[in-house]
Amino acid sequence: MALVRQVLARELETINEYEAHARAASTPELRDFFLHLAAEEKEHVAEAVHMLRLLDAGQEAHFAKPVTTGHFQGAIEGKPAPAPARAPASAPAAAAPSPAAPSEPASRGPARGGRNANGQAEPPPGLVQPERVLYGVPAPPPSPGVQPLTVGSLRRSR
Repeated sequence: MALVRQVLARELETINEYEAHARAASTPELRDFFLHLAAEEKEHVAEAVHMLRLLDAGQEAHFAKPVTTGHFQGAIEGKPAPAPARAPASAPAAAAPSPAAPSEPASRGPARGGRNANGQAEPPPGLVQPERVLYGVPAPPPSPGVQPLTVGSLRRSR
C-alpha cells in the first residue's frame, strides 16, 4: 500500500512539473507536448487512487463520505468546520459500496446560482477549491536509483 501512495505522490508532483513546463514553453508544440505528458500522468493518478480504494478499506471509507465546501471553510477562517448533520436514529445506515461495484461519482462543485444542493449560499469561488486540495500534498524525496519523471507514448491524439 505504501508503494501505491508513493507512486501517487510522484505522479502528482510530475503533473505539476509538466504543467509548469507547458506554461513556460516557448512554442505551441512544446506546450502541447508537456500538456500531453501531464494528461498521461493524470491517468496514472486515477489508476493509483483506484488501487488505494480497492486495497485500503479505511481510505475507501473517506471517499464514500461526501465532502462539502463548508468542510474547508473553517480552515480558511481559522474556525473549526461545522459538524455534519446526523441522520435520525430510525434511518437505516447506508451500506459501504463493494469494491466490485463502482459507486456513483460525487457531485462536482456547487449548483449554479451561488447555492449548493441544500440551498445554502456558497463562499466566493476564489476562497475554496476542494478539488485542488490533493495537489498540495508534497511528494516524498525520490528513492535512490529511481528516476523522478516518466515519459509515456508520444502519439498524437489529433
